[in-house]
Amino acid sequence: MKIIKTEFDTVSIAILKMDTEIDYRILIEDKGSIEHIINTEHKSKMRKQQLLATRYLLQQLLGKDNGYRIDYTPHGKPFIKDSEYEISISHTKEFIAMIISRGRRVGVDIEIFDDRILRIEKKFIRDDEREFLSTEHFLEQVYIIWSTKETLFKIHERGGLIFKENLIVHPFEYCPKGTLMAEIVTVGNCKKYLVNYELVDELLLVYSVED
Repeated sequence: MKIIKTEFDTVSIAILKMDTEIDYRILIEDKGSIEHIINTEHKSKMRKQQLLATRYLLQQLLGKDNGYRIDYTPHGKPFIKDSEYEISISHTKEFIAMIISRGRRVGVDIEIFDDRILRIEKKFIRDDEREFLSTEHFLEQVYIIWSTKETLFKIHERGGLIFKENLIVHPFEYCPKGTLMAEIVTVGNCKKYLVNYELVDELLLVYSVED
């Protein structure tokens, strides 16, 4: 596990690269929190491994005896039952990212650069966002926009957002680590967010913490 950043003593971010040779069931102290994962029949072996590794990652961040359990809202947003912690989770291939905070909504997304995203970029990039994309770092900026919108979608938590209409990324110049402004626009409301992004080895990590 690689701890990426801790800020304000209330926000922790971590990335775990799953090891297929490890049985995460053995490493998780609270066996009761994973019974439903082990016993379910409709999830693939890889999905079970992801869910177990996610519980292990939570244990690493909050301690072996934390007693907290991850559940999901009807919109698919994870939350920690009977806790003041806010949580967001992202998966890509064998990687899992998690951000937790005491009482502040959070969102996180991780991606591995792949030019296949260019097949769908017209579905989530607005005309005003396209204007500030550079030729030199076009793919990187496209991914940062996508991950930013994924992150805000997770913070919003209520669903119903259209990436190209309700999620807007303000102009930014690409660098390996930076911040940008973005906003969620819904009927009668507009809320701005500071979004952080950075390259972590082969991954793009994007996250935001609501004020």
